[in-house]
Amino acid sequence: MTESEESSSVMPGTSQGAVEALTGLDAETLNMMLETIRDVVRDAISDERLLQLDHDDECPVDMVRDMCGDKLGIQLLFIPEEYGGMGGATIDVYRVCQEMASLDLGIATSVLATFLGSDPIFFGATPEQKSQWLTEMAERGVLYAYGATEPEAGSDLGALKTTATPVLTDGKVSGYRLNGRKQWISNGGIADKYTILASAPDGPSWFVLDRGTEGFTQNRPEDKHGIRLSNTAALFLDDVFVPVGNLVGDVEGQGLIQAQKVFGYTRVMVATFGLGAGWAALDRAIQYSTTRIQGGAPLSEKQGYTHKLIVPNVVRLEAARAFIESVATRIDAGEGVDGALNTEGAIAKYLATEAGPPTPRSRPTADTGTPASTWWRRSDGTSASPRSTKAHPRSWR
Repeated sequence: MTESEESSSVMPGTSQGAVEALTGLDAETLNMMLETIRDVVRDAISDERLLQLDHDDECPVDMVRDMCGDKLGIQLLFIPEEYGGMGGATIDVYRVCQEMASLDLGIATSVLATFLGSDPIFFGATPEQKSQWLTEMAERGVLYAYGATEPEAGSDLGALKTTATPVLTDGKVSGYRLNGRKQWISNGGIADKYTILASAPDGPSWFVLDRGTEGFTQNRPEDKHGIRLSNTAALFLDDVFVPVGNLVGDVEGQGLIQAQKVFGYTRVMVATFGLGAGWAALDRAIQYSTTRIQGGAPLSEKQGYTHKLIVPNVVRLEAARAFIESVATRIDAGEGVDGALNTEGAIAKYLATEAGPPTPRSRPTADTGTPASTWWRRSDGTSASPRSTKAHPRSWR
């Protein structure tokens, strides 16, 4: 049985008791969702089609919308029950993220970028705004993008140059004019709504912006080395008017505080991407090692192979899993309030994404069929093909 098959019952390294104690969903519902994800993706896109989409640098937008629509409704996992969602816990999301990443990192990023894009709403919006935007996401599968990074700012959100200038009507602020540029935005070219971080008079603030708003345009997708099924594009804001009601939280200057509240959580999700992709590659290497005869015996019976190319990667991935589960457990216990576990999330992200890369590198001697360089681009959370070094610098924060 492969690791991905085992995950339909209890994932390796996850005790049944831990799953039952910590998930917002019951075990039967969660396992049914994981199985449905596998069936939907594999039925809709074959391995050959995935390779072609990767070659063409094309995001399967219709499939992403199906997964966030009536066909699957995966976005419901992230939305509280009071807004029409399923109220999944961190452990639930971790397992779903791993399943998605084991199928394809680009599709996983496209689907889960919607959750990142809606984070400012979860952590900063008024009750009325949450009711409007989160309910809309649950009922219509609206896709979001997180518009924070800029060409000159990178991850330094305090250095952003996008501005939000108040517009006065009868002496009162009726809206804002947004001007600036965002770079490397996941879902940038396909989202329906965008959360945009801009500098207002009282400080950085988040705004919800609809696609198609006058003056708001999206560039062509970036030609990335890796995670190519995810749409990543620059955003251009040229005197874009946004109503005052779309200022998240109805108060200026809270943008950086709101952003910091979530990084512990989202970094755990990125860590899980490395875990899922690493195990997907390792599963294939293990399977191949049982059929590849070298020197009169399968590779799986040779310690020079297993102890260099299999066992060390299993150890790294499972060590990363243990830390991911530890941080997820603490988040579900309430320890991550106001970004208290941001550092721990970063550690989980580092462990898992560093654990993943060595696994695909083993495949030139561990497997045949799919070209090693192509698999490396598709399966690895951070590395790309042998002719490059990294995927684009910011697929996910």
